[in-house]
Amino acid sequence: MPAPEAPDAAPAAPVSVRPAPVRCGTDALRVLFLSASQPLEPETLAFLLDRNGHGSVITVVSGTVDPDSVLAVTECLARAAEGLPHATALVLATVRPTGCVLPGDIDRWLEASDLAAAHGVDLIEWYIIGASGAQCPRDLLGEPERWAMLAPNARP
Repeated sequence: MPAPEAPDAAPAAPVSVRPAPVRCGTDALRVLFLSASQPLEPETLAFLLDRNGHGSVITVVSGTVDPDSVLAVTECLARAAEGLPHATALVLATVRPTGCVLPGDIDRWLEASDLAAAHGVDLIEWYIIGASGAQCPRDLLGEPERWAMLAPNARP
């Protein structure tokens, strides 16, 4: 039996596909709603972005029933970002299946922003996701969106 012939062409190199950047609330909510447990359950979702809006890992912390859990998640992710040279921004979401924004969430937003900033990271947004959709405590404060902190034309 003759030996098989070697193919004429070299095998194709693997193609690296980078996810689309997250540069606005619509982009972020698309990622978050795809990542949240179905049916909704108490959890906190978080992801880091570089200055161009690129990220790679979504962290899901299950069982975050205590409203202050977002602060622990913020600190954990912000500390992790210190070791990642390109991680400059953080997006968070707290899933409250039957709830919405709670008293104290404005203070939590401000504290989470300060925690992230203490570790060199900008907290871009924090969403509260419930059965009726998503809300931002930042909106209740009257603070403008922070998506402009990402520089879409910057080079890594």
